[in-house]
Amino acid sequence: MNLAILSHEYPPYIFGGQGTFAHALAQGLIREGITVKVITGIPKSPNSIGVWQSQQTVEDGIKITRLPYLNIPLRFTNFQLLNMKKISQIVQEGKIDVVHGQSCCTYPAIQHLKKIAPVLVTFHTSPMMEKTAAVRSVFRGGSLRDFYAFLAGYPVWHQIYLKELEHSDKAVSVSRALRADLIEEMGEVHGNKIQSIHNGVNLDYLDKEYEQVDPSISESDDVILFAGRLFWRKGALDIVKLAHLLQKKKSNLKIIVHGTGPLYNTMQKNIHALGLTNIELKGFTTRKQLIQSMKLCKYVAIPSIYEACPMILLESMCLGKIPIMLNLPFSLELTENGKYGIFANDLEGLADKLVETSEHSLYRSREIKVFARRAYDIKVTIHKYIKAYDEINA
Repeated sequence: MNLAILSHEYPPYIFGGQGTFAHALAQGLIREGITVKVITGIPKSPNSIGVWQSQQTVEDGIKITRLPYLNIPLRFTNFQLLNMKKISQIVQEGKIDVVHGQSCCTYPAIQHLKKIAPVLVTFHTSPMMEKTAAVRSVFRGGSLRDFYAFLAGYPVWHQIYLKELEHSDKAVSVSRALRADLIEEMGEVHGNKIQSIHNGVNLDYLDKEYEQVDPSISESDDVILFAGRLFWRKGALDIVKLAHLLQKKKSNLKIIVHGTGPLYNTMQKNIHALGLTNIELKGFTTRKQLIQSMKLCKYVAIPSIYEACPMILLESMCLGKIPIMLNLPFSLELTENGKYGIFANDLEGLADKLVETSEHSLYRSREIKVFARRAYDIKVTIHKYIKAYDEINA
């Protein structure tokens, strides 16, 4: 089978989880004998428009074509509109059997691509849930930029998702909770088209990254990792509140934060105002630096009020790190109804459980590691996707 993965982001140009997902998927498929062609982007500033050039490389047996696009919102739409003819040409000339697109990165291109090959779209979030979170953030410290993007931009997001769902031959949600959200938002009529397949982790690649970290670094029972774009829905302000609660309870736990975003400066101000000494903002960091911190930590905090299937959760659990999350549909689904992690209904509850856990060692990382590697090995994900490809390519 010849497969094309369409994603505006792919390493080394990653803005979120879609790029990481596409990379793990491509690596897993190639090992199963699928011929994979990745069609992705190179973000460019507007003033460099005269020197734009596409790139073609082969990485780990994966053929990659990188097409330049404007590095301004909406990146996924810019990528398609500026390269529509080229994308169709690659699919046509490559004799592609199935195109695997990512949500927001497949419409309007899907209108042309479906005439050449069947199209499967993986949905990574819900516009309705993003809008709901943006509304909740308004008087809770959220950034105006995100408020406008997810609220004012909701009609556009909704329409793109709806068109991708309507035009696709098959749709995949990365969790059962997301599937339910999409059906509620887009209509019950689309329910039969949407299948749930969890994201997967390339364990060989992850283990190799982990082993390459300075061998003198060892896990500490006192370190919590937080990584992601620093905006309200991800719990950027709540991670500072958690640090404050832990410091008030005289806990030895320290939080390391990787990432940047619209709330970075607000977080810095809050840390200073509260006199916190148990939280460190690393800002933008490389993948290598993130894995180094992951090797150091025992816990990974994901205090988001909404997620679908976050890669940071799956990867950290596969390394035996203990997730710290609120009791929400996505978090319970991905941890076998809360069996593998530390959960509470609010930040105060999380702080209490963390203090109790660090003092009495109630949670064992080995059990989490065994569970996650069984459930989220990319091989499990790959076999489900191959079956889905076969169904629409029959």
